[in-house]
Amino acid sequence: MRTLVGLTASGWTEKARWALDHHRVAYRFHDYIPLIQERWLRKQVAPGTKGSVPLLVDPPGAAVQGSFAIAKRVEELGQGAPLFPQEHLAAITRWNDTSEQVLDVARTYAMPRMLASTGAQAEALPKFVPGWLRRLSAPTARLGMRYVMSKHQVPVSTEDAIEATVVPAYERLRAALGGRPYLEGVFTYADITAAVMLVLARPVDDRHLPLGPATREVWTHAGLAARFPDLIAWRDALYDKHRRT
Repeated sequence: MRTLVGLTASGWTEKARWALDHHRVAYRFHDYIPLIQERWLRKQVAPGTKGSVPLLVDPPGAAVQGSFAIAKRVEELGQGAPLFPQEHLAAITRWNDTSEQVLDVARTYAMPRMLASTGAQAEALPKFVPGWLRRLSAPTARLGMRYVMSKHQVPVSTEDAIEATVVPAYERLRAALGGRPYLEGVFTYADITAAVMLVLARPVDDRHLPLGPATREVWTHAGLAARFPDLIAWRDALYDKHRRT
């Protein structure tokens, strides 16, 4: 069976999982442990390629890296309505580019906050670590977070980037939707990639993406949530209708 390697709280991983579930492609999910599993990750990609998640390990062929590439790959493998109709491909690609920029800022916002939250560090530990040991083991998670910050060159200040990148992206999304349920008239990957970038305003509810309370707080930007409640409502309705697991 195919294996998707990713991080539960990552927007990039969520985009890949949504595409896999939409197309009913069977897979196992492996929650990646930063730093500890880095050597294994490098072995899954071509020599000279920087290993990152999400990564779809597909036994019949080479591993596929990155949420956009994974979503396009599973469109070839699965069933159901297409997420990449040819007539909408240019617009889908533009929205994905915007989403990638916003998620970069979201990671920049969240990672330093995770380093300051013992609760979030405990919640980030692998599921096999028992509850009574989680807070004692938080420094292990902190090492992994510092590694991710170094790997992706995450700075420690983000408010200017939020105003320069995230706010205009959300405003473009609001204008493009104009109160409609879908960006392109039908449900496509454009809606998935745009919906996921709202994680920085507020993560989607636990029924769709279970997160610990400390992790949820780390990812929430109260100012953005207050400015864009309509987009959060659109995202939540889209999840309720289309996020099948």
